[in-house]
Amino acid sequence: MTITILKNAFLIDCTGGEPIEGASIVLDGNIIKEVWTDGSISKFANAEVIDCKGKTVMPGLIDAHMHIGLVDADLAGQRFNNYPSMMVIKGINVLKDTLYQGFTTCRDAGGADAGFRISVEEGLIEGPRLQVAGPVLSQTGGHADLRMPCEFAEPFFDNPGFAAFICDGVDAVRKGARETLRRGSDFVKIMASGGCASPSDDIEDTSQYSLEEMKAAVFEAESAGTYVAAHCYTNRGAKLCVEAGIRTLEHGNCITKEVARMMKDAGTILVPTLSTYELAVKRGEEFGLPAYFQRKMGIVQETALEAVAIAHEMGITIGSGSDVVGPFQKWKGLELELKSRVMGPMGAILSATKTNAEIMGMDDQIGTVEAGKFADLIVIDGNPLEDISIIQDHQNRIPVIMKDGKFIKRSL
Repeated sequence: MTITILKNAFLIDCTGGEPIEGASIVLDGNIIKEVWTDGSISKFANAEVIDCKGKTVMPGLIDAHMHIGLVDADLAGQRFNNYPSMMVIKGINVLKDTLYQGFTTCRDAGGADAGFRISVEEGLIEGPRLQVAGPVLSQTGGHADLRMPCEFAEPFFDNPGFAAFICDGVDAVRKGARETLRRGSDFVKIMASGGCASPSDDIEDTSQYSLEEMKAAVFEAESAGTYVAAHCYTNRGAKLCVEAGIRTLEHGNCITKEVARMMKDAGTILVPTLSTYELAVKRGEEFGLPAYFQRKMGIVQETALEAVAIAHEMGITIGSGSDVVGPFQKWKGLELELKSRVMGPMGAILSATKTNAEIMGMDDQIGTVEAGKFADLIVIDGNPLEDISIIQDHQNRIPVIMKDGKFIKRSL
């Protein structure tokens, strides 16, 4: 194993403590061996030393809500415009680009199968560490039923772009959950309210799936040692999710204090996804988002930051996801800047490192810069606590990206 030392760093270790000036991080192969605060490195005479003076070292970023396979602006139409092989190739490109933005771990929140995760693990493709939900579960006419209202064919969405099982009734949901877990998914994802990308549903205080159907999915997930994540914007859907025992509520743009209090009492985690709305509203027409998609994105954007503020005030655990799709995949770092408007720069950084690692059950391996954890690190030119937007300029401001002790990028 090779000893590598990052010295003279401004260290944001993401443990919750204050940043450390002049820190040295000692890496032994793919593991963080020691973290020093006195700047001494003479102990390892033959180590490779990288001087990080004027730069910040912090854990690799984690995106807890991405979609590998949502590669076009028109999500409902992408299945008509891409062969399955094209979807896979585009997904591979998304993964590589995500890694080079400084995201060393991601949770695919539905659609991508376990083959992507395994391919990264085996070194067949370049990308972040992955967890995947596999095919999502949706009711007929729900958020993952991407048929246009005028389509009358039976749904078939078992493709590498955005695989979904259309399941109606407790028994069908139970079978769908078992099937997605059989295929190697790390958790189960259900659609619990209307969504923006789906053409046949609405988002105004709607809900999808009955309490009994949700409970069936939760029972099957917990029986397999995992959990259910739920797409949900609305209060009506969120109340059902909390009662059913859903672990993570994805988006949550419209939640009120009443629902936030229920979530806090139940220990429900919120994973907001702010950047996707910001980009869709400001640049959706430019990049060809369908009109119905832009309209609904504008509606949920109006209350998105307010919902995060309510959750933050209530003390709910808040993770971080980008949910960017198609042409917006390259702007995942915007999520931290938007969250910082409510949570402050450190709060936003913690949500995308320590908290996301906890959500994924990987907090003993990643998410903080501590001895014994994987050497997943980024070096930032400057101080993101003073200007968090520099994270978005990854090509110029992130000279070092390290995953599992290997340099993905090194220009120092």
